[in-house]
Amino acid sequence: MRPTIALLAIVLAAAPASAQKNPCTVRRPMVDAVRFKGTDQVSRSDVAPLVETERTGLFRRWFGWKMGSLTCLDSVAIVSDAAMIEAVYHDRGFLAAKVTASVARRGERRAQVTFTIREGLPAIITTVLVSGLPPLAADSAAVVRRLRGTALDDSVVHAVADSIQAQIRDAGYARALPHRLTVESDSGLRVGTVTLGFRPGVLTWIGRVDLKITPAGPSQSLSDRAVRAAFGVQRGDQFSARRIAAGQRAVGALDLYRQIRVDTVPATRDTAVVRDTAAARDTIGLALSLTEGDRKRARTTAGWGTLDCFRTQGRFVEQNFFSLGHRFELNARLSKIGLAAPFSGLESLCATSVREDPFSQRLNYYAGATTRLRGIRGWGAGRWQPELTIFSERRSSVGVYEQTTEIGALASSTHLLAQRLSTTLQYAYTDTRTRADRAVSCRQFGFCRLEDVASFVLRSPQHSISGSLVKNQLLLADEPSLAYRWQLDAKYGHAAIGGILPIDFGRVTGEIATYQPIASWVTLALRAQVGAVIAPADRSFLLPPAERLYGGGQNSVRGYGQNQLGPGSFIVNAIDTVAAANGTQFGVARADVPEQRIAPSGGNAMWIANVEFRSTRGWPNDLLRWVLFVDAGRVWNTNDVFAVTNAGARITPGFGVRLVTPLGPFRVDVGYNPNSADRGPAFFIVDGNPSTGVAGRAICVSPGTDDPLVLRAGQSSSSTSCPATFLPPRSGKLLSRLTFHFSLGQAF
Repeated sequence: MRPTIALLAIVLAAAPASAQKNPCTVRRPMVDAVRFKGTDQVSRSDVAPLVETERTGLFRRWFGWKMGSLTCLDSVAIVSDAAMIEAVYHDRGFLAAKVTASVARRGERRAQVTFTIREGLPAIITTVLVSGLPPLAADSAAVVRRLRGTALDDSVVHAVADSIQAQIRDAGYARALPHRLTVESDSGLRVGTVTLGFRPGVLTWIGRVDLKITPAGPSQSLSDRAVRAAFGVQRGDQFSARRIAAGQRAVGALDLYRQIRVDTVPATRDTAVVRDTAAARDTIGLALSLTEGDRKRARTTAGWGTLDCFRTQGRFVEQNFFSLGHRFELNARLSKIGLAAPFSGLESLCATSVREDPFSQRLNYYAGATTRLRGIRGWGAGRWQPELTIFSERRSSVGVYEQTTEIGALASSTHLLAQRLSTTLQYAYTDTRTRADRAVSCRQFGFCRLEDVASFVLRSPQHSISGSLVKNQLLLADEPSLAYRWQLDAKYGHAAIGGILPIDFGRVTGEIATYQPIASWVTLALRAQVGAVIAPADRSFLLPPAERLYGGGQNSVRGYGQNQLGPGSFIVNAIDTVAAANGTQFGVARADVPEQRIAPSGGNAMWIANVEFRSTRGWPNDLLRWVLFVDAGRVWNTNDVFAVTNAGARITPGFGVRLVTPLGPFRVDVGYNPNSADRGPAFFIVDGNPSTGVAGRAICVSPGTDDPLVLRAGQSSSSTSCPATFLPPRSGKLLSRLTFHFSLGQAF
């Protein structure tokens, strides 16, 4: 405590001496504050970094230490700063903006500088003239619609012009000259005219494509012909920067080369590659340089864990399988070594909880092999990329469950049909069974109803064929501002619950999203999703849980927790006891005690809509962006015993913060849920003891249940479904209606 007091005394003693240590004079006092007033339409963070007059550093201001920046008042710099701020506003379209600077003394040697901005109203672009824009590159009418009616913001106009210039090059005009941009304005009428003149020149075609490969061994992994086929850009193709980049990524996807470089070579005039023989057009050559990396990699690790006992894993990768550029990968994992046969004998080194656990008596393992072919010729702009994985595994959690997949297979292939339009076809087969009691199935996995438990714990071989079509796939780091995307997925599956109860089902989902700037600092993002699962009405309860539709969560309706929009079971922690005439006791969930949690069970119909207003400029610094959103949607069953007939909207507004990172925006969303819960089945968990063979129970405690609290000798739980008659209490507290989400990447 005494050292702290002494340090504080030293700091306080240094403060009065600051005036003597201040090198600024009375005529040029130290600037200890810089303020901006009237920055309503333009962010302060866009203005402050441009001014020369800055605030003196903290340690100099408080203690007089020679640390940090020092600014003495300079009247010439202040006048220059005011003119600079005016110029920024004029560039943003505020032609009548005026900036005045004032100085307020704060003692003899200190002063505060205030810049007062009278922004006025922005000039509006009323006329847009576009010339020379090739139809193959962009639509002139769309450019006019994009700019007309918006503020005469110089940065936005230049960004649009540069974007179109890039599209022109990508459309095949590789030697397009720089565009001509003229902006005329009338400060009195507050209107502006933008004239865009493009000079694309003639279409450019690919001439020769030179290839140089530096092998890792005595010979190269793939032949020149195979590499050229993977690159996909050849002599006679129309020049496209995007297609060249896609070819570079395709070669990189082979995982054979640690360096890939594409350069242009001197231009030629080659009539042999011209598709229109009426006139020779310019050609441009490419040079593709590749350096091979390691072709084989192997890695093994081993260790000891409290719950896994001894464990090990290994991986082997062959990058040039069959000397054809295919990738082959083997993965293997083992745990419970020392306890489970055939590697038993070291039980004393394993934790007591593991030795006594019935789910840990067998070896946990994973063995899988994956083969990815480098691609086969197909229609469209790309090649098929087939991949096959075959695996077998057993995994368990101490005191919870054991799940075994005797055999699993996954075959898929992705193909680029056109620019930014891809399709994926997939076949999957799994044969899985799970050991777990009713209590664990309900609490850990949400499988509380008898219908759900059957499809979870029984051996259920399942086949499925699926396909997807994606336009403009969104990557994690993407922040689109003028774009659209859509996706369509379809699946047909067949499952045999317990090997004897077959069910055939179809699953279709669709999604569309669009992104439009509505101001220089705001982007409007819209998304709509729909989905449906088609299955026989009398067997829809057998639908595997993974094939059902769910809603709610960080990328869905954000006023709800993950998958908690729609049908679900309530796990309660307080019940009343009711006795029947024959002495049997039943439990009824108490409606005055908040439920412990919701176990989602999914539905067969779904729709979701999202609206977001995203700021494109940061405040209080450029790393922080702000979002306002409104989410709406519903998930329900149309023919299940757990049907929800009211498919009305569930609307949840909210706001969010985005922290810009190289991996994409880290976001925090807070959704407000004003909706009351739907009725559903309620369960009370009674834990078992796996070590003694006592099974746990999930007892139905909905009003009107016939599931007894205590089972007598020879008595079993009710075989009927738990009725969806429980309505949980609604909390009036604001905090209980807020749902927080943390994630990386945009919501959609």
